[in-house]
Amino acid sequence: MDLVAEEPNSVIDIRKNRIRSNLLLYLYQSGDTSINKMAKLFHASIPSATGIVNDLMREGWITETGTGPARAGRPPVLYGLNPKKYLTLIMDINRHDTQLVIFDLHNQLIVRRKIDIRLDDSATFLQGLFTASDDFLKSNQISKEQLWGIGVSMPGLINSSQGINLTYPNLTPPGTPLVSYLKKHFGLPVCLFNDTKATTIGEHRFGFAVEKSQVLTINIDWGVGLGIVVNGEVFNGASGFAGELGHIQVKPDGPLCHCGKIGCLDTITSAMALIRQAKEGIASGKATILLQIVNNDLDMLDTSHIIEAVHAGDEFSIDLLSTVGTELGKGLATAVHLFNPEVIIVGGLLAEAGPFISNPIEQAINKYCLSDFKNSLSIHISKLGAKARLLGTQAHLFEHLISKEFS
Repeated sequence: MDLVAEEPNSVIDIRKNRIRSNLLLYLYQSGDTSINKMAKLFHASIPSATGIVNDLMREGWITETGTGPARAGRPPVLYGLNPKKYLTLIMDINRHDTQLVIFDLHNQLIVRRKIDIRLDDSATFLQGLFTASDDFLKSNQISKEQLWGIGVSMPGLINSSQGINLTYPNLTPPGTPLVSYLKKHFGLPVCLFNDTKATTIGEHRFGFAVEKSQVLTINIDWGVGLGIVVNGEVFNGASGFAGELGHIQVKPDGPLCHCGKIGCLDTITSAMALIRQAKEGIASGKATILLQIVNNDLDMLDTSHIIEAVHAGDEFSIDLLSTVGTELGKGLATAVHLFNPEVIIVGGLLAEAGPFISNPIEQAINKYCLSDFKNSLSIHISKLGAKARLLGTQAHLFEHLISKEFS
């Protein structure tokens, strides 16, 4: 009898928690709203919606934010997510450096620090990361009690459900998932995410891909990653590895890739490849202002110097980017035929070159794609830039933690 009596309450509680979770997700993604709109959105009665709002206000999740426009009578009271309920720590890790960022629940950047720790496949990397992170939190007087969780974005073959990065297996002791190792140190929930997937979520939630259903994002960073949105959802593949465009072979007799294969797209179109090609050109006597920009110290040459030279009209640098863009466009043409996207968003380090990289990409797609695939396709340079990855990691972390909070 007791079990029968409890069953309706458990069903009601499950439904109530689902509404609470969905409401907080809605407020996070769409902003303030009224109780009447909440009730319509979640097919709840006005009294039920009011009760849920009162509960969430008592728990500090939401606050009154003002009033909305009135059609008749009194203007409705608006409610929004309380940004001070929790802070989050985002770790943006790549092969060049690492960035630590604190967000509130309104995605406002509270404090940021770039640390000179480059990703390498050894335990010393994590020890350095732990030391730098602990100092970052302490120096900004942020306690772990203020943090809701940690979002980590990094390159590599990442299985988020298992919390492992197969590309960097030696960061932790054998058999220890990276997420477990991070949780043990910080004592907080940790969400691990591939950097390109994070960028794609950022673009889909806050950038040019908002309300788009079929999207490709190309992340031209130290490697080349492809983000895929299919029917409004980020496509992960069976193990979370979908989108490794940089490791399709384009030159069977090309350079050795860091993955161990020959002639990957990464070897001719990534930021690392661009720097290598620039150094080779300079060594062969090509005329360029790059030497002047780096004060004759080629060891200092970076993508920012090449992009600076491009905007200054340096013919050598413009030709380099044109070649990179053309090869990327060829690779993307294959992806366009596979996924038939409505928009392609170009992001990453080389996106700072603007039309010098997007124009050759577009020209190559026009050349190598069937015409019917191009009729409804637009190509944009990301308006969010590097912030897309941070916001995507934050959104992924928020959605993960909310689902856990009210499960």
